[in-house]
Amino acid sequence: MEEKYKIVIVGGRLQGTESAYLARKAGYYSILIDRDPNAPASALCDDFICGDVCSSDPELLKVLLESDLILPAMENDETLAFLEDLGEKCSVKIAFDFTAYSVTSSKQKSDKLFHDQGIPAPAYYPDCKAPYIAKPSAESGSAGVQSLATEEEAERFLSNLKPDEKGNWIIQEQLTGPSYSIEIIGKPGAYKAYQITQIHMDHVYDCNRVTCPCPVTEEQKLGFEDMAYKIAETIGLHGIMDLEVIDDGGVFKILEIDARIPSQTPTAVFHSTGVNLLAELVSLFEGEWGEATGLERLRLAKERFVSYEHHYIAEGSLQSPGEHIMGSGGPLRLYENYLGCDEVITDYMEGDKVFRGTFINSGESPEELETKRLRMMEALKEKFKALLI
Repeated sequence: MEEKYKIVIVGGRLQGTESAYLARKAGYYSILIDRDPNAPASALCDDFICGDVCSSDPELLKVLLESDLILPAMENDETLAFLEDLGEKCSVKIAFDFTAYSVTSSKQKSDKLFHDQGIPAPAYYPDCKAPYIAKPSAESGSAGVQSLATEEEAERFLSNLKPDEKGNWIIQEQLTGPSYSIEIIGKPGAYKAYQITQIHMDHVYDCNRVTCPCPVTEEQKLGFEDMAYKIAETIGLHGIMDLEVIDDGGVFKILEIDARIPSQTPTAVFHSTGVNLLAELVSLFEGEWGEATGLERLRLAKERFVSYEHHYIAEGSLQSPGEHIMGSGGPLRLYENYLGCDEVITDYMEGDKVFRGTFINSGESPEELETKRLRMMEALKEKFKALLI
């Protein structure tokens, strides 16, 4: 029997959950390492080791060095520095571009990149109208994001910052159009752009649903792919990067880039297209990537309609919060054909007073998908009616 490809995932929260899920779908043997004994991804992998890779534990080091590939799935600076050093000193493959990440993990550095390359982006305060969005430079996604309704609120926010904090924040115009995301994978001269997904937000700007394929024009699709390619070439990306934009009156303005394995969107892409972005990343780092051919655009004759969404039941109410809710529970497990849904990822155990779950459905048409979703919501309410009283 052929031995399975062995991938070590470092970090077991949201990105780790995505990685363990995709590793399972790709048929890899996955080993997760995390300091938290109840890391959400700990029950989705084949083997879980509770520990700190930075601890110089010889057993952990042995696991890392005997893997076919190491995948950093977190944004802890100390851990990333350790893994970068390990990659330089030992003959081990690490699916991560540390140089590109240093640019994309800083909103100030990435925003300067957009400006220098002439890429449309939201305008900065004070050269724009209210309302505004304040973002911490070093956080990814929705972490720390605040809405400021007026110029007075923006001034008050800035005045309350300590002098050494002011350089760590950016304030931009708040745009209200639909948001989209795309992944690009490759190395300088040879990149692939994948399916565009639509990002739906809760009230604190955390993504609570991903859908695809998206209602974008071919011109918008080509422009978004070209934007991703231009940025990837500019930073010399060797790995994976996702980009998020907002549609401002038909113009895609870039909000954020992240050169690391994302969460949520790859699973939606997988269910819509059958393309596993983790398998694509493995192909790149195993040297199976093609020669320099510029940008390859994903085009399929047929794509399934997909909805990937989070639901939460507690204190008598059913809510649909952002993905942070899935990182705050216990070990997650995958169930198929559960509660009228294709797949459900949840930490729920019979008797719990709280339910949280990620629901994945797909259909040949938007109508088929919506029928599944309605059936799913009815089954969810019926199953947990005791918690909704």
